[in-house]
Amino acid sequence: MITKIQSTNNTISFHALKPIVLGEKAQKFLSKTSDFSSVHQRIAIGTFAFLIQPLIDLNNKDVDKDTSKVSAVRSASKAVVGTATGIVIRGGCMKLAERKFAKKDAAGNILREAGKAIIDPEKVKKIFGKGFDSLNLDQKALNNAFNRVPLVVGTLAALGIMVATNFLIDAPLTCKLTEKLSNIVKGKQSGGNKNG
Repeated sequence: MITKIQSTNNTISFHALKPIVLGEKAQKFLSKTSDFSSVHQRIAIGTFAFLIQPLIDLNNKDVDKDTSKVSAVRSASKAVVGTATGIVIRGGCMKLAERKFAKKDAAGNILREAGKAIIDPEKVKKIFGKGFDSLNLDQKALNNAFNRVPLVVGTLAALGIMVATNFLIDAPLTCKLTEKLSNIVKGKQSGGNKNG
């Protein structure tokens, strides 16, 4: 049973198992993905959902062809709408948080001080205990983490907002887009049947 997973820049260790040494290409890829924001992650997940889920629905042998087509259209609609609203809301909240952190007013000062308190090495040591030493964090890494605090705050705000927008924006837009795409698919089918 795997009880602990640790990683460094070039290995992944699953506690009792032998560490896996990552190749140079894998290391470069992982180092690039460490800079992904939640917007980048939403784009990646949405693209994957748009490409894969409709194919799964179309190849579902447990339902008839019409149902699988409607299901595929709905999956594609959900992926497009969910990705679009996710990008707009996450990006907007992250930009707003960055602006608030950058302001020299009282709110900006409070946010910056709160961020410094969160990233304070002594507090981090207390939270992580013995595991902190294995992180090998230097002041540069801590400063980098502090610079990401506005992005984290923006992402958390966006997640809270998206709980509401899933019902207020995503669901109605998905229904409308599904209806329009279904009509297009049905129109092509009936046009194809007339010719055939």
